Amino acid sequence: MLQNRLGLMAVMVSLTLLGCGNQDAPKPLASPNTSQTTTTTTTTTSKTVTASPEATPPATKKSTSKSPKAIAIGDIKELEDNNICGKSKVIYAYGETFNYRVYICADAKEPDRPRYYISRNKDGSGGLDLEATNYNPQKSGAIEFNNDGYIYTLEAPTTQNPEPVLRVTFPNQKLSEEQLLRYLSQTNISKLPTDNSAADTLKYVLQNRESLGICKDNFRAEDGQRGMGSKAFQITDKKYLVQIQCFLAAYQGAFEYVLWIDEAPKPRVVPLEFDSFQEPKEGEKPKRITNRSIAGIPRFNVRSQTMTNFTKFRGLGDCGSSALYKLEGDRMVLQEYRAKYECDGKYIQDFPIIYP
Repeated sequence: MLQNRLGLMAVMVSLTLLGCGNQDAPKPLASPNTSQTTTTTTTTTSKTVTASPEATPPATKKSTSKSPKAIAIGDIKELEDNNICGKSKVIYAYGETFNYRVYICADAKEPDRPRYYISRNKDGSGGLDLEATNYNPQKSGAIEFNNDGYIYTLEAPTTQNPEPVLRVTFPNQKLSEEQLLRYLSQTNISKLPTDNSAADTLKYVLQNRESLGICKDNFRAEDGQRGMGSKAFQITDKKYLVQIQCFLAAYQGAFEYVLWIDEAPKPRVVPLEFDSFQEPKEGEKPKRITNRSIAGIPRFNVRSQTMTNFTKFRGLGDCGSSALYKLEGDRMVLQEYRAKYECDGKYIQDFPIIYP
């Protein structure tokens, strides 16, 4: 039963956008004391073409918006300022956040290949212009520009990422993000695009479920579309995390996970295991155990490659566990585990920490 406390795990965590202190902020793109436009050329894979005085790199400010808004998706033809890219260039994509407007431009001769990154601060304080000189910024579900160790990423809305962000990754790997409020592309989008590769990966795993030893004891195919469901998350171009919902009970599901890795002559599937802590006997400490299956309400964050899972030991929710895992290579590594083993009808906001 799902109430069994041996393999249940999860966590209620919130991700806080990383602020940009002085030591982590990108290098100034223009001197604050000059009134002239500054041009900087680098020998890295991107070059800064122009930067306005006192320019602030996009996504380094924290949004003052009180709550996320649903993203507006449409055709690039809706954009009023369609001359910002300049002559002999076209707008490839456009993203807008609470603080920034970002224009991705392409050469008219190569309209399907993004090359230029133009951001403008909504408060009029400046902006940033980058050019990809020797690489293609188009990635799976995102457009990335590199500039002297800093990575500027404009995510696109997809079925797996319905809340895309504008992100800056610093050389020390810290992040600063703002959720997109609007995204426009060259083709009119009436709905979020489907990731066919993810769908194919999920189909492959389901078709080979028995031979892969997934959900051996209990499996109901009809439950795959209910609750949290079965799905695949893209990690890289050739690597997916596949979530299989073995079955759905009254208030939570039972799941198993595998990594699908595209290797010749056929894909390699790696089963994942999850650590948790068994309810202790009187006078003893909780015992660490490992299982392939987990029960609860799991959520995987593609950007941070972390998984949270909240599990009820019974429907009332007065007892249960929460866990945080991080995908490291081909392993899910336990980062934190909390649990309240006593089902006493008393509710607390945070379960006691069991690990670390």
